[in-house]
Amino acid sequence: METKHEQIVAFMIREMEGGHIRPGHKLPSVRTVAKMFSCSPNTVVRAYQSLEREDVIYPVPKSGYYLVEGKSIAPVRTESMTLDFASTTPRGDFLPFREMEHCLRKAISLYKEELFGYTDPQGIFSLRNELCKYFHEQQIFSKPDRIAVVTGAQQAFSILTRLSFPGRGQAVLVEQPTYFGFLAAARAAGCPIIGIERDEQGIDLEVLEAHFRSGCIKFFYTIPRFLNPLGTTYTLEQKQRIAELARQYDVYIVEDDYLVDLEDDTKADPLYALDSSNHVIYVKSFSKTILPGLRMGAVILPEPLLDLFLAQKHAADVSSPILSQGALEIYMKSGLYRRHTARIRAHYREKMRYAIEVCADVFGSGIPYTCPSSGVFITLWLPKYVKASAIQERLKQRGILVTNVDLHLLPENQHNDRIRLCIIGVENSQIEGGFTVIAEEIRSMERRMR
Repeated sequence: METKHEQIVAFMIREMEGGHIRPGHKLPSVRTVAKMFSCSPNTVVRAYQSLEREDVIYPVPKSGYYLVEGKSIAPVRTESMTLDFASTTPRGDFLPFREMEHCLRKAISLYKEELFGYTDPQGIFSLRNELCKYFHEQQIFSKPDRIAVVTGAQQAFSILTRLSFPGRGQAVLVEQPTYFGFLAAARAAGCPIIGIERDEQGIDLEVLEAHFRSGCIKFFYTIPRFLNPLGTTYTLEQKQRIAELARQYDVYIVEDDYLVDLEDDTKADPLYALDSSNHVIYVKSFSKTILPGLRMGAVILPEPLLDLFLAQKHAADVSSPILSQGALEIYMKSGLYRRHTARIRAHYREKMRYAIEVCADVFGSGIPYTCPSSGVFITLWLPKYVKASAIQERLKQRGILVTNVDLHLLPENQHNDRIRLCIIGVENSQIEGGFTVIAEEIRSMERRMR
């Protein structure tokens, strides 16, 4: 049975093909279509966004949606045709577009003089001051002069992998698996990479100590909370031990806390809060909570590394875009960010809870999977004879996209035996159907390969 979203998309395509909506002409208003299909305006907006992504229609602010001129109407992918468990981009209707649009307009007015020049490479002070208040709420106590605004967390990783750190260590130590974007930055910097295995229980702390003791490590890159791709989190005791080893062996840690806003446990302190020796570099991305296109991130740096980092930052782009900085500052100062993160925290907690319930029903004990408390990632371990690349291709043919975990691993650790499911861009109503197809294909391939 078609969803309302799919019915609206199909109706609009028929109207266009029948010539009832001509190129350059306006589509029915969101409110009109909502009444026509007895649905919420948000459902209509999602349907229109599906058409917009296919370049069939385009929006005009304060006016509505219009049919693109000279555009032939090709079949449009609806939600039932493609389920994207690979994308890490939040759904468009779940991002604060209208609020950020208002903040951007206000930033143009507030910072119009700065648009004619360059701003502080460290970031405008008023934003760093707001970030300082935000971090305090996360048990991260820093000062504005230790915070650097970056053009997305990826810029921070690019700079840090190129930076000369105190000591003789040249290699970066990474969890296996880990975020593939960091691996790309380290490779581009020509930085030697060493892996340490991480599973649902964490890492072997004795192995970590051996790496730290070797003197070869420039820094340890870690995602303690909601690891991409496993979705798992370190215990407090593990984080305390990691911080203690960093102090003992004088090794820096780069803590990627990209999903701190989804944390429900108020006692789940980041590594930075447990560091008494200034060895933790804290990196926060805002791409998963507000518009990714703003390219905003922040880094808290130990004093010995701050000037070196800012010199590299200045060489990279002089300063981060003033409008993005101003919009984020206004968004945070107004309280909108706090309200938005409270909303998405509750949303993803319930979404993950439901996804894990579906996993239990659909995958059972035959297909092991991770069980995060929140976040957006679940990893499946495939049966012995089933290869991740083969199941990925088979699922793609059935309109389901997943990620091979080998993308997150160094070549020597790739076994082609796991897939990652990301629930950030799919609706609850799609999860059970998608997971059922995934289970069917895995079990079918297992039977054929035995």
